[in-house]
This record gives sequence, structure tokens and C-alpha cells, in this order.
Amino acid sequence: MDLMSILTIIVAIIVLIGVIYNVFRLFEKSKPKVEYIVLLAILVAISVVGRLIGMSIPSIQLASFVIIMVGIVYDGETGFLVGILTAIVSDLFMGLGYWTFFQMLAWGLMGYTSGLFSDKLDNIWIRVPFGFIWAFIYGFITDFAMIPYMSALNLEGFIALYVAAIPLDLVHGIINAVLLAVAYKWFKNIFERNKVKFLNPVE
Repeated sequence: MDLMSILTIIVAIIVLIGVIYNVFRLFEKSKPKVEYIVLLAILVAISVVGRLIGMSIPSIQLASFVIIMVGIVYDGETGFLVGILTAIVSDLFMGLGYWTFFQMLAWGLMGYTSGLFSDKLDNIWIRVPFGFIWAFIYGFITDFAMIPYMSALNLEGFIALYVAAIPLDLVHGIINAVLLAVAYKWFKNIFERNKVKFLNPVE
């Protein structure tokens, strides 16, 4: 690993830490209710279990489906937080490292954009491609963690890196698409019931 690779990773991690720190500061300043924090913990736990289920099989990322659903049903901020926390908590079991920051960013943005386009994602013809494409975006972001293992930073090396990851991203995308097609309504009903229970309780 050359000096340029090391510097690239250091700069990327510093930027990611800055972004994630500011998100948590905004979350803290919003003074969330205890009910919201409990709900957030439950959603993160579900997402982490989804990831751990497939931990022995490359690219089986059930967590992505859960994170997308959280963004759709709740909002982009909640989706972002669940995405970030899923990476941290699951990597406590699978191994923490500098790659965790890239996973945090990828899943966080996945959850945020799901909330941003939630009004359009109720349409299956938009929702399924959305999940499929996000698998490749996730792969693109997290593949930056492989830079230290590259012999040199050049266009050919990056192309080879991303081409090699296509099969894994494809499996990830297919799983996202299938789950968003067949399990969408079931998960949406469950999450909406919990949204009412925790965030809009009946007095």
C-alpha cells in the first residue's frame, strides 16, 4: 500500500467522521422523546439481525431491505440513523474497522433517500428498481474500503475493483428487489403499527 492510498483513506475517514458527528449532534439537539429512542433501538435490532442472518453468505444483506423500509415508513432522518447504527452494532459482531465508516455512510444514505422519495416508493415499479440500484451504490461506496489493498491508485485498478464486485452487488440488488416486491406490504403494516404505538400513542 503506497502513501497515496493511506492518505486517501485518512481523508475519507475524516470526512465521514465529520458528517456522522454532525448528524448525531443535530439528533441530540432535537431532544428526541424516550419513545422515539426505544423505537430506534428496536428498528436497529431488527436491521442488525437481518445482517447477521446472512453474515456467512457474501452479499446477503437483509439489513438493506429493513433500512429502506424504515426510511419509507418513518422518515429520512430515522432511516439515516438506523443505517448508521446498523453498521456500528453489526460490526461489533463481525469486526469493527475503518470499513465500518463506509458502511455507515452507505446505509445511512440508503435510509435517508428512502425517506426522501417515500411518496413515490409505494409504487412497485419505482420501489423495486430503487432497491436494486441502491445495492450497487452501496457497493460503490463500501468498495472504497478496499483502497489500502490496491497496489496503486489508478483508473485501471478502480475499474478492476468494481468489476470484481459486480456479482456480489447483483445478488444484493436481487434480494432487495425481491423483498421490496413480496414483503413490502407486510413490513409496512408492522412498522406503521409501531409508529402509531410509539410516536402517536392513543391517550
